[in-house]
Parts: sequence; C-alpha cells; structure tokens
Amino acid sequence: MAESSLSTNSSSSKSLLWMMIAMFVGVGALLSGGLFMASRMVHSVELSAATNKDTIRTPAGSYRMERQNEAGPTLPIYPNAILVLPDERAAVIALQQRQMGISAVTYETHDTRESVEVWYSKNLSPEFAHHDAGEKPLPEELKEARVKENDTAFLAERGRQVRIVSLSLAPGGTSISLIRFDKAPEQK
Repeated sequence: MAESSLSTNSSSSKSLLWMMIAMFVGVGALLSGGLFMASRMVHSVELSAATNKDTIRTPAGSYRMERQNEAGPTLPIYPNAILVLPDERAAVIALQQRQMGISAVTYETHDTRESVEVWYSKNLSPEFAHHDAGEKPLPEELKEARVKENDTAFLAERGRQVRIVSLSLAPGGTSISLIRFDKAPEQK
C-alpha cells in the first residue's frame, strides 16, 4: 500500500511539473509574441525626429505634429480663435492648394471682425500692409490666394514669399485665414 501511495504522489508531482512547464512556455510565447507585435508596430509608425518638426510616418501617409501657435503658415493666431477642421470638400481643395505651394489654415472666433482687425494691426510686423474690405483694385497676391473682395486682409511680401491674414465675416463672428505661398519666379 505504501508503494501505491508513493507512485500516486510521484505521478501527481510529475503532472504538476509538466503543467508548470507548459504554463511558463505559454506565458513566454505570449510575451515574445506581444514584444514582436509591438516592435512591428513601432517600426511601421516610425517616429522621425530628423527634422525640426516631429513627423509620424504610417503606411497611410505622413503626419506632422505642430504646436498650436505653429500651425499652418506660422503667422500669429488670434487668442480667442478655434481651428476649423476642413470637411471633405474643403480638404480636397486644401490638398490641391498645398500641391500648388499654398499653405493655408482657417480659424473662427465669436469676436467681431473689427476687434480681430485691431488685434492683428498691433501684433503683425510693420511689413504687413492693411487692405480694407471692398478695396479696388485688389492686389494680384490676394487674387492668387483667392481672398474675396469683401474680406479685410493684411499682406506682406519678403522676397518671393507672400504671407496673408484674411478676415471675413462668419455667421457666428469672424473667420480668420492664415495663408503663405511663394510667388513664381519672374520670367525675363
């Protein structure tokens, strides 16, 4: 009887040993699979700090992360303004403009156009020329950037680079468009 009790203890301890080994192998397989998947994910996202802006590259495309005050054409942003994300149609137009070298971003505020205009008059450098709504003839640079005649605009040119702050009336206040592009070199 002592032998049967001893063999039962021996077989149950062998079973326990094999269950422990199987459990450690299973946990190890799960852990290594998780680490493999994580490394693949990091490799596919591929954060790049090689430029002065952080860029995330994914199989779907590249995305540049910007601080709020550096968004778009890097012009001052009115303090009470909220970034307007484009709808599908506007996004297509923005992509076409981007391919033509025009960088533009739109903000909206509940403040009046006059108060926004006063703020930009104080916060833009003196190189920005003020153009009132309805001004005729409209400068070519404003036409090229598709600024409407009834918008108030601030325009600055430095070499070939053109920067524009366009203020238009919106249903809830004022729409602010910040635009930057390079003029085509003049033909001789």
